[in-house]
Amino acid sequence: MRTLLLIGFLAFVVQLNAQLGLYGSARFNDAPDWAYPASVAGQTNPLGNGWAVGVDYWIPLGQTRIDLLPELNFGHSAQTIDIVGDPHEFTQNAFSLFLNTNFYVLDLEGDCDCPTFSKSGDFFQKGFFLQVSPGVSYFQHTIQTRESAAVDIEEDTFAFSIGAGAGLDIGLSDILTLTPMAGFRYYLPSEWAGLRTVFPSPEGVPFRTESSIQQFWAGLRLGIRFDQR
Repeated sequence: MRTLLLIGFLAFVVQLNAQLGLYGSARFNDAPDWAYPASVAGQTNPLGNGWAVGVDYWIPLGQTRIDLLPELNFGHSAQTIDIVGDPHEFTQNAFSLFLNTNFYVLDLEGDCDCPTFSKSGDFFQKGFFLQVSPGVSYFQHTIQTRESAAVDIEEDTFAFSIGAGAGLDIGLSDILTLTPMAGFRYYLPSEWAGLRTVFPSPEGVPFRTESSIQQFWAGLRLGIRFDQR
């Protein structure tokens, strides 16, 4: 049944006069208020770096080159910290909806319904864009000990975010476009209450389990134009 549903979905997608994008990236995270002094643990931040994959749907807006690309995204990060001789593994899974909006600032009045490969004019002018991306994420946080079964904590939370980035569309053909991208995303503060269970609070240091997340990322998007068959 799942195979039939997948075939049906792909058949439906192929009929769309639009572009889908497949996306992968590396993420470099910092949650400053989840960090602890080195006297508590050698690795001071439980939120490690990670990776993400996503799929988006291309929606051109009007007659100018401003494109909306809503994206469903899954990200994963992991960090291992030795606490009093017992390695603890901290993981975060992030399920996100990003409303990516691309502004082709050097070619706003250009042809907005044609793959980059087919556009006339300067390559950089036609393909360069700036991106603004509000989003919402559902986080799954897990803390586990490797050498004992004393700690196994799972919890969920939500966070809103805003991102900004830049990219360059490189037309491989009228059907395929490869886009290297990079940017920064800021997540509003969210709670990771389980940290209180495993991290002692150093004397004189306020204990905080709520933190914003500052994330640099770099990745590639492969765009597929089904209407160019």
